[in-house]
Amino acid sequence: MDGKMNRKTDKEKNKTERNNATKEAYMLPPIVEKRMQEAYASIRSGEIRQIREQGGKRMKGNGKRERKRNRYGRWAGIAAALLLVVAVPSAVYAAVVYFQKDAKQEEDRMIYEFSLNYELTPGEYQVTPAYLPEGMEDQGSGKYYGGDSQWITVMPLYTMAELEKANRRIVVENMDQVEHTVLSGMEADVITFREAEKYRANTYLFLFNEREGCVIHIVAGYEVSREELLKFADSLSVVRTGDGSYETGEEKAARIEAEKETKRQESEAAEAEDAMAKLGIPQEKIYGIGGELRTYDGAFGYTVTGYEFLDSLEGFGEEGFFDFSRFDGWLNGDKTLRPYLRQHYDSEGRLLSEEKTEQEILRVDIDLHCYDDQWDGSPIGEAPLDFQLDYVEKRQDGTFTWAPDEYAAVPSEEYWLQMDNSAVYINVASHTEGEDRKDFFFRRVGKGETIRYTLLFVVDKDRREDFLLSPVGSNYSRWQHESMTVEECREELDGYIRLQ
Repeated sequence: MDGKMNRKTDKEKNKTERNNATKEAYMLPPIVEKRMQEAYASIRSGEIRQIREQGGKRMKGNGKRERKRNRYGRWAGIAAALLLVVAVPSAVYAAVVYFQKDAKQEEDRMIYEFSLNYELTPGEYQVTPAYLPEGMEDQGSGKYYGGDSQWITVMPLYTMAELEKANRRIVVENMDQVEHTVLSGMEADVITFREAEKYRANTYLFLFNEREGCVIHIVAGYEVSREELLKFADSLSVVRTGDGSYETGEEKAARIEAEKETKRQESEAAEAEDAMAKLGIPQEKIYGIGGELRTYDGAFGYTVTGYEFLDSLEGFGEEGFFDFSRFDGWLNGDKTLRPYLRQHYDSEGRLLSEEKTEQEILRVDIDLHCYDDQWDGSPIGEAPLDFQLDYVEKRQDGTFTWAPDEYAAVPSEEYWLQMDNSAVYINVASHTEGEDRKDFFFRRVGKGETIRYTLLFVVDKDRREDFLLSPVGSNYSRWQHESMTVEECREELDGYIRLQ
């Protein structure tokens, strides 16, 4: 998702702050001391400035902001009031505000830093909207859905405890603009991202509830209008449902250890994947036209008997397409395909190029033979007939390895013809109605039976030699780095078919 959250912790500082709050409950809170000194400095210098009470501009009962009059006498009253805090437990002040927020904008980053009042008990909360955009339904767990990009999600709240886990920081990356406003009586920021229309980027909202002790993070799909989103966010009620708690030393240590273990596993998986790529695809696992690819379990055998690149869909009935509506806007009158705007990214996710790309149709004829329709005494079910294009690189020694780069349509193109690089058409579909259609590319095949069928794919013209074919769901061992060695992963590959 757009926007990364930094959730590290500062153990020693948090521990010290909490111990001081417990042992010196009647001492002046640091934030009050800071404001009192600012007040005195202003009085002494004769300056007239504004001061924020309760960590933000004071809210009247009608929800509007009240700006304080800039008078010398008012400053004197504020200073006197601050002095009174010294004579009462600091919890009296603490009841007013749970945290202070400092927001900084650095080019395309928004950084929120929080000073927590550890004299208050963290809470747990329930957030409920009184307004939903038309067509949206409550899916539970803060999710509201109306189809496609018409959705709003209220993310898990940043309570005081969660803010501490996040090292008292929230960071949003790649932002374009931030609008400061007030929603549901809370200070709020509406954040949009760079080239939002081109990339169909989501919208972020943060609502800061300093009086209750939580930050509400809302994410909305690109198609949700600004007006509807703000109406939703301005209708929220926040109810405290119980007390939370900060992490104990043991819990924090366990979490840090779990995070280290996760990073270790991710690092090992990345190293194994690099090792797999360096070794490449075993030559004996690549079959040509007429060669049979047997699945590793031995149940099915696939043989490509022929293929052809076509300029148009002429002659193929719509009933054979899984979702012919995907072609809306991409077919010319003669059923040839229109070009689309494609981006090329390297393995690090850096954009290398963006260009209009011509596309064509690939027809593949396949024989599937069923060798075994039983598995551990139980029927396997239906045979998978779908294939996918696995993009590869051919090395100088003639061997192949998996391509690290990625190609994708610009999101604003609303282009879905090469979704998952799998087929768009099959001529022997038996699941064609209603919910049954989800099994469009499956068919019952008995032991000893052979099915002959045809698949169609959409392919970029400049990449027609950059892929191998494999049955959808096969070659699963390629990703089993946690439980298998690299050698075992390569050994258990089902295999690939090369159209040459």
